[in-house]
Amino acid sequence: MAVAVRHNTLNIQLTGAVAADGPTILEGLLPIFEEQGMTATVHNWEDHGSLATFCSKNGSFATLRIYSHGLILLDVQTISSDPNDEVEHLLNKVEEKMRALFHNGIRRVKRLPALIRGGEVDRYWPSADGRLAEYDIDKVLFDKESPFQDIKILHSKQYGNILILNGDVNLAESDLAYTQAIMGSGKEDYCGKEVLILGGGDGGILYEIVKLKPKMVTMVEISFCDTY
Repeated sequence: MAVAVRHNTLNIQLTGAVAADGPTILEGLLPIFEEQGMTATVHNWEDHGSLATFCSKNGSFATLRIYSHGLILLDVQTISSDPNDEVEHLLNKVEEKMRALFHNGIRRVKRLPALIRGGEVDRYWPSADGRLAEYDIDKVLFDKESPFQDIKILHSKQYGNILILNGDVNLAESDLAYTQAIMGSGKEDYCGKEVLILGGGDGGILYEIVKLKPKMVTMVEISFCDTY
């Protein structure tokens, strides 16, 4: 079984009028990490801020990057099977200390949902415009490399089966409106006609069109899975 890692993040942006003094910030935050049993290694650059790395005996790892222009980034990595309470406590204490140090000098604090990296099921897939989306995928139904492309069919509780080709999300069972639009949204009469489908490897058009009683359907596709 794969050992997954939980990746938590905390971003703090100071106002433009406040300088991010690395040594001062580290002096205030180091005791918080020491309370967690983490040992620190610190690097300071005159013009580029500071970097501190923290390691614990249980394998937890954190980096604190302080940029001189006012951006502070904290990344914490832990084994996903470990309780997340200690990480949440650490993030809370860091945020509280930063607010105490800078009072009204903080412009924005941002926490993102934790990423799970290296799990049995990959839940993160990029969109066509380069954004990362997380799906509630609970199982891998099909995973095979054809002579033409890499094919994956994953099951999502929300979207049903999802077809992924060469790492790109292609279509899900919930995308019925997309399939119906391609077919003409009810404006076309397929009854008794010969129909040619070019592509359509997800099977959505074929599944819907046979309900309309065509005379014959020919489908041309470079790769096809008839199980899901």
